[in-house]
Amino acid sequence: MNLVIDIGNTLTKVAIFSNNQIIFNNNYDSLTANHIQNLLNKYNIVNSIIAEVKNFDAALQLMLTEKTNFFTLNGNTNLPFNNLYATPTTLGKDRVAVISAASKLFPGTNVLVIDIGTCITFDLIDVNNNYSGGAISPGLNMRLKALQHFTGKLPLVELEEEDTPKFIGDSTINSIKSGVFYGIKHEIEGVINAYDGQYDDLKIVLTGGNAERFELAPKNRIFADKFFVLKGLNEILNENAKI
Repeated sequence: MNLVIDIGNTLTKVAIFSNNQIIFNNNYDSLTANHIQNLLNKYNIVNSIIAEVKNFDAALQLMLTEKTNFFTLNGNTNLPFNNLYATPTTLGKDRVAVISAASKLFPGTNVLVIDIGTCITFDLIDVNNNYSGGAISPGLNMRLKALQHFTGKLPLVELEEEDTPKFIGDSTINSIKSGVFYGIKHEIEGVINAYDGQYDDLKIVLTGGNAERFELAPKNRIFADKFFVLKGLNEILNENAKI
C-alpha cells in the first residue's frame, strides 16, 4: 500500500492507495505524528511520499523514514513525463503531481489540467508526454482579498460554498461576488478555447478545492477529479519505489 501526503497552503490531504485505488482519504488542518501512527497501525503501508509547499513536522518524516520506503517530492525525484519547463526547480509540486496523473491516466493524449485552489493553475501535457508549462492566476479568495486590500473602501467579501452570485450585482457586495466568480469562470473558458485552437482532441481535467463551484463549458469534455493531485503523487511514488 502507498501513503500519499499533500501538504498544501490551507489543508493537508492524505490518501492510502491499494492497487492504485484510494481506500482511505482525509483532510487535516494540521497533520501530526499521531495521525500517521494510527494509519500505520491500521494499514499495511509499504511506500510513502510527501509533497509540501510549506514546512512540516520533522517527526513525520522521521517516522515514515523508519517505517516505510519513504520519498519526498524534490528535484531529484523521477517523474513519468518529459519535463521541458525552463525553470524546473521552481515548478510547484502540485503542478508536478497533476501532470504526472495526466501522463499516466491519459497516455498519448493532449491534456489540459486546471487546478482551482489557492491559485488557479493551467498545465498542458501533449501527446508525446512532453510538459512545457502553463499559467498561474490568482484564486477565488485571493481575488476577494486583493479587492479589499488594494482599495480604500471596498469591503472584504466571502463567497460561501453554496453561493452562486447574481450575474448582475445589485449592490457593492454582490458586484464584487459577480466580478470575481464570473471573472474566473469566463477566464477558464477562454483559456480552454485558446488551447483548443492549438491542440487536437484536447482532454480537460478540472481539480482543486474550488473546482466544484464552477459549471464550465463544454461540460461533455470536462473530467472532474478532486483527487487528481493525490493520484499524481501516487503515480510518482510508484515510479520511484520500483527503482
